[in-house]
Amino acid sequence: MKLRCPRCGQGKLFRAYLKPVEHCSNCGQAWGHVRADLAPAWAAMTIAAHVTVLVWHFFFWQTDMPNWQLISILCGIATVISLIALPPMKGLFMAIIWAKGTTDS
Repeated sequence: MKLRCPRCGQGKLFRAYLKPVEHCSNCGQAWGHVRADLAPAWAAMTIAAHVTVLVWHFFFWQTDMPNWQLISILCGIATVISLIALPPMKGLFMAIIWAKGTTDS
C-alpha cells in the first residue's frame, strides 16, 4: 500500500491524487494505459461502509446522541475513510489488471 510501481516497487505509481504516471521513473513500465475505472471506488466505499456501520452501532447503543449529530459524524467518517482508501485501492486494482496482462477493467 505504498503506492509504488507493482513491477519494481520503487517508482511512484501516481503523479497526483488518482492520476497514474505515464511511465515508472525507475523501471519504465507504462501505466498510462491501465484503467481501473469503478472497481477502486466500489472497494473504498465497501470498506468505508463497514467501518461506518461499526461506529454507528457503537454510538447508537452507547450514547444518547441526537440523530442529526450521529448522522453528521457518520457522514464525515465515511467521507474521510473513502478518500483515504481510494488511492491504495486504485493501485491494487491497477496492479491486478497489469498482472493479468489486460489494459482495462
